[in-house]
Amino acid sequence: MTSLTTNKDLLRRISINSDKDAFSELFKRYHSKLISFATCYLPNYVEAEDMVSEVFIKLLQNHKELKNIVNFEGYLYYCVKNQCLNQLRKNERKNSLFTPLDLQDFETGDSTQPLEQLLTIELREKITACVVSLPQKRRLVYTMIKDDDLNIKEVAKLLDIAEKTVKKHLELAVRKVRTEIALYLSNQHNHSKIIPISTKVSRLGVLLLFGSEFFGMAG
Repeated sequence: MTSLTTNKDLLRRISINSDKDAFSELFKRYHSKLISFATCYLPNYVEAEDMVSEVFIKLLQNHKELKNIVNFEGYLYYCVKNQCLNQLRKNERKNSLFTPLDLQDFETGDSTQPLEQLLTIELREKITACVVSLPQKRRLVYTMIKDDDLNIKEVAKLLDIAEKTVKKHLELAVRKVRTEIALYLSNQHNHSKIIPISTKVSRLGVLLLFGSEFFGMAG
């Protein structure tokens, strides 16, 4: 099964055929990033992981209904948020929201974007490292909008912050990524007076990928 298989196809296979491989693929796509999201509410990584596991168990128990979910990414985030809030009420930890965590707690699954195929592997690695280094909520905003196709309003509601705050986080995140890209391309140029074809392609990819995607969505 390839990463090109759409969520809609996977959900249909799970609902109709009880396809275990399809469910495993969904789990692999979202498990780590949902844990990162859950740690915004629960300071304990293991506890956050348990909440995500509970959500996947409920999905499995109600797998016949999965094909009817329209916005699956948004649905997942809302389920995890509700699960965490219920746990918080049980633990009486409302004052411990958004506790800073180590970078190792921010490992998430890869998301394939069509335009990123234009970028070199090295540049993609630079961008990934840059995103991982972002502050917690800024990184979440960036990945939820870029990787999961959620909009500004949805992210604001999920993270319990103002829409203008989401836009600011997104703006700062994109600015840092652009700076990293510019530095990379500058170093590439300094190594050779003639810009390699791969670097030219990378410039085109960067223009297409970051020129209007984010700020058009934020408008």
